[in-house]
Amino acid sequence: MTDETFETTAADGSRRTAAATTLSDLIKMLKDGQFDADSVEPLREFASKLEAVGMDTDRRAKGTITLKIEVDFDPDREFSVLTPSLAFKLPVEKHGSTVAWFTTDGRLTPNKPNQGNLFGSIREITTQAREVRG
Repeated sequence: MTDETFETTAADGSRRTAAATTLSDLIKMLKDGQFDADSVEPLREFASKLEAVGMDTDRRAKGTITLKIEVDFDPDREFSVLTPSLAFKLPVEKHGSTVAWFTTDGRLTPNKPNQGNLFGSIREITTQAREVRG
């Protein structure tokens, strides 16, 4: 680690990027600011979809934003390569639930094992018109 102070202006007259002090500085430094710029539309799309899920279901909607920065330091060359990735996860749409039990042979069944058939199959019952006496 060095504590060197660098000039703020490069030899060609352009501005040198300062060392990252905050996480925001680091994100803006990644890929010369292109990573931050490329994140704008995916972030907007995520926010829009998450809001839509909440409004459509009339429930709280939780999502996840994951920023990962791989840091590969090479002691022979005395620098690190930073590789960022950004992932957005929306809530999984649920389609209701079904109660099921496991059978002894590893299958799922809607019937409680060892309970037996209490009602059997559903049978159709027809009614006949009756004359009502008054």
